[in-house]
This record gives sequence, C-alpha cells and structure tokens, in this order.
Amino acid sequence: MIAMSKPRRKYYVHAELVGSSSASADFDDAKAGRPIERRLNRMERVVTAYRGQIEKRLSSGLQLTFETADAALLGACEMQHRCAVLPQVSANRLALRIGIHQGIVRQRLKDGADDTREIASQLAAIDDGIAASDIVVAALNPELRKLTRLINDALAGIAAYKIDWRSEIPSVAFGGESSWPSSKGPRPPGAYLLLNIGLKTLELTQDNPLLTVGRDPTNDLTLVEDHVSRNHCRFERRVDCILLTDSSTNGTCVTPDKGKEVLVKNSSFILKGKGLLFFGRLCNGERRGGTRYEAY
Repeated sequence: MIAMSKPRRKYYVHAELVGSSSASADFDDAKAGRPIERRLNRMERVVTAYRGQIEKRLSSGLQLTFETADAALLGACEMQHRCAVLPQVSANRLALRIGIHQGIVRQRLKDGADDTREIASQLAAIDDGIAASDIVVAALNPELRKLTRLINDALAGIAAYKIDWRSEIPSVAFGGESSWPSSKGPRPPGAYLLLNIGLKTLELTQDNPLLTVGRDPTNDLTLVEDHVSRNHCRFERRVDCILLTDSSTNGTCVTPDKGKEVLVKNSSFILKGKGLLFFGRLCNGERRGGTRYEAY
C-alpha cells in the first residue's frame, strides 16, 4: 500500500484598496498623484520581505500566498502600517482591507477546485483592517494569537477573527534563532548583506544598495520598540564593503559570531561576516530578539 503524501497548505491573502466616499466611483489614480500605485508598490515590497508570492495583481489590490500563517499575518500587519502613513486624497479616502484564509495547494489537475481565494476575498471586509479565518488563527504562533479577537458576526459564513495590527508585536513572536532561514543559492557578486528577523528577509545588492531601519514605517525594516529611534540607522552597499551608519539615541550593537561585541553610536562601521544586530540595546548575552546578518 502506497502512503499518500501530506497535502501542502498555503495561506492566501486578499488585500484590496477601496474608496470610502461617494466620489470614489469617479476616482482617477493618475490625476490624483497615483496614491493607489504607491500603496501597491509598498505592499509588494512587504510580500518580498516575507517570502510570499504575488498570485495576481488587481487594479487596486493583490492576491498573495505565504508558506506559514505567521508570515501571512506579519506581512498583512506591515502592509497596513506602511499604507497608513501615506497621505490621503481629499474626498477620496482609501481604505486597505485584508482577508486571510488557509487552503490546500492543488497537486493534480483533477483535484477539485476550492473556494479558498473567494473566502479570503470575502474576509477582506473591514476598512483599514485585517480579518483571518479561525483555521488561520489556530495555526499562529501563540504570541501572535494574542492580537486576534473573535468577530461576533461571521464573515464569509465562517468564524473569523479581527487582527489588532496597531498593537506592538513583541520580539518573541518572531521566534528564536532556529526560525531564521538560511541563504538560498549562491550570493550575488560584489558586496552583499542579508538581514533576517524572524520570518522577514532583506537583502542589500547592486539593485538595492540602501536599506534603512527605524520606528518610522517608511523605513525598509520597521521596528516599534521604544529603544529604537524613528530613523535609527542605515546600511549602504559600497564598492568593496557594507557600511553601517548609526544616527540613533541608543546605538546599534553588533555581535559577530566570531569576535567582540561592538556598539556603533552616531558613527559608521564596516560590517563583515555573520552575527547578530541589536537596535537600541546591548546583547547582554541574550540572543533572542536579535536580527541575524550575513555581510560579505
């Protein structure tokens, strides 16, 4: 008897921008300065950082997939944060609605079609909000599950939870060092930087030579801890090195796998090898909550 392989599950996210005024039907994105396009571009960068995939780009939204419930939720929260800081257009306010549902990846053409995408679309019903089905919430990290609250009126005909994306997400929700993904494939030529924080991955390459960190949602890596400055630091790809420049109040602690810990504060430092970064605090022997780096 041949054992059947366990079906592979995906987490589907439907993210859509909708107008919340009577004038929205006549809204012209180009004439308004492309506020929809700006939001979609920011959302796409978030998808890449959490290693998601864009299944379809809609005129005012995205249909996405993620490998884990945690990545889908964290990505959705960051999309809301990044869109919230962009200016609104007078009389044509845009609201971002996000729905998340779990589905099974079709293995064969004869597999029956499922309604996962449709359910995710129906869950995207709360202005500037995130709703997830109960099966998604059950698969979340216990710390992330604390951000959820059952919605009394069922959405899409199923039990659904509203996500409090405005609350601070504790660093323990991102997991420990074991959750950091390893580098995929050969690294690109020249100076290179890879940052991993929980399920999020950022790269510094020839095509992406600058990366910023801070509390401000416009940064490439947004951290909401109190000890992190609004515009904390930046990483620059130079011809032969990766340069870390700190402009914060509390500094950036570099803890290499081999070598001594260094506090970089209102100065620059050439980052080399592998190790951990702590923004706004010292390591003090506690590795949890650090940002993993690889610099060459």
